[in-house]
Amino acid sequence: MADRARDISVIVVGGSYAGAAAAKRLAALSQQGFTGLKVTLVDRSTHYFHAVGFPKALVDDKYAEKSFLPLTGFFAGSSKHEYINQGLAAVVDAHHVELDDGRRLYYDYLVLATGGKAPGPINVAGRTKEAGLAEIRALRQGLEGAESVLVIGGGPVGVEVAGFVAATYPAKRVTLVHSHGQLLPKQFRIGVSNGAVEKLTALGVRVVLNDRVEIPDDFEYAAHIGHRVLRGTRAGQEYASDVQIPAVGFQVHSEYLAPLEAAVGRGALRAAGSGAIRVRPTLQLDADALPHIFVPGDANSLPGSTKFGFKAEMQGNTAAANIRRLIESGFDVANKTGAEAAAASAPAVGAWTDYVDLIMLPVGPNRGVAQICKIALGSSAVADFLVRQIKTRDFMLGLRKGYYPRPEKRKTD
Repeated sequence: MADRARDISVIVVGGSYAGAAAAKRLAALSQQGFTGLKVTLVDRSTHYFHAVGFPKALVDDKYAEKSFLPLTGFFAGSSKHEYINQGLAAVVDAHHVELDDGRRLYYDYLVLATGGKAPGPINVAGRTKEAGLAEIRALRQGLEGAESVLVIGGGPVGVEVAGFVAATYPAKRVTLVHSHGQLLPKQFRIGVSNGAVEKLTALGVRVVLNDRVEIPDDFEYAAHIGHRVLRGTRAGQEYASDVQIPAVGFQVHSEYLAPLEAAVGRGALRAAGSGAIRVRPTLQLDADALPHIFVPGDANSLPGSTKFGFKAEMQGNTAAANIRRLIESGFDVANKTGAEAAAASAPAVGAWTDYVDLIMLPVGPNRGVAQICKIALGSSAVADFLVRQIKTRDFMLGLRKGYYPRPEKRKTD
C-alpha cells in the first residue's frame, strides 16, 4: 500500500448536491490517516442556494433568506482543505485546471460537479446571497403587482411553482402550459400526472396540455415581468399574462473541457448538442486515459430520470468512494511517475446504481402528489399528508445545513 502521508490533491468543482457530498466525504479521509490529503472546493458563488426550495422561496421571503448557506464555512478553519470562490475556466490537461482569475491548480483527482442550468429562475444568476435574494424579490414583487401569471412547462419545477403561486395569490389567474399530454417526466405513472392536474385545478390553475409556447429570445432563462402575449403552437392559440415564468429546458455548460479534449486527442468527451459529459457507470470520464476524473450530478450524460438533487448527492458519494479506492491503491503515485504512468492501470471501482424510484411533489403548501416504488399516489389524501410531512415544510433544507455550517459552528473535518 502506498504511503498514506503522501501529498494528494483532490479538486472538486461545484459546491451543490454532488460536489458537496463528494468534498465532505473525501475531506473526512484526513482524519483516517491520509494526512497529506488536500481537498479544494471551487465554486463561483459565495453561497449555496437551495434551488429545490425555489417555489417556496418565491412566495416566502423568510424562507428565501434561509435558502442561502455560506460556502465559507464548508471546511473547518483548522484544516488544510480550502474553498476558492472562483469559476472554472478550463480543464487544461490531465492534471491541471485553470480558474477564472487565471490561477492554475494541480490535481491528482478531479470531481466535475458543475451541474447544469435549470429552467426558469430556479437557478439564481447572482454570485452572492444579496444578488440572489434581489432576483427572487424582484420576481415576487412582479407577481404581487400582476393580475395574471403564465408558467411555461409542466415538469416538477413548473408544477410546484404554479401551485405555490396560485395558493399564495388566489385572486390571480395562473395558467400552466405543457407541451406533452401529461404533466411531469414520463417515467412517472399517469396517476401522478392526473393527480397533479386535479390539485392544480382545485387551486384555480388553468392547465393546458399538448401545446408548446414560443418563448421569445429575450427571455433567456429568467422570468419576464411585464404584459406579454405569447403564441402557442396550436393554430391561433395565444396566452396573455403579466408575468411569464419559463420552466422548460436544461443546459449543461461544459465548454471548459475543450482543452482536455484537445490534449488527450479525443473529441467525444461531451455529447453533441446537449454538452453533457460522457461518463461510465462508475461516474469516471469516458476515456481510458482519464480514470482519475469523475463527473457526478447533472453535468453527466446519464438519463434525465437521474436529474434530481438527492440522486446527484448519491452520485457524489459514489464518486468519493471510488476516489478513495484509487487513493488506497496508490494509483496517484503511479500516475506521477512519468513514463510509468502509461503502464499504470487503475483498480476496479464501483458503479453507481439508480435504484430509487421516488418523487415527492408539493402542489401548493397543503397538497401534493407522489410515486413510491412504482405506486402512484396522485389524487389521494395520503399523498397530501406524506408530501407535507416529508418535503413541503422546508423542502428538505434542514438536510443541507450539515454540509454548510456557519463559520462559528464549524467542526473539525
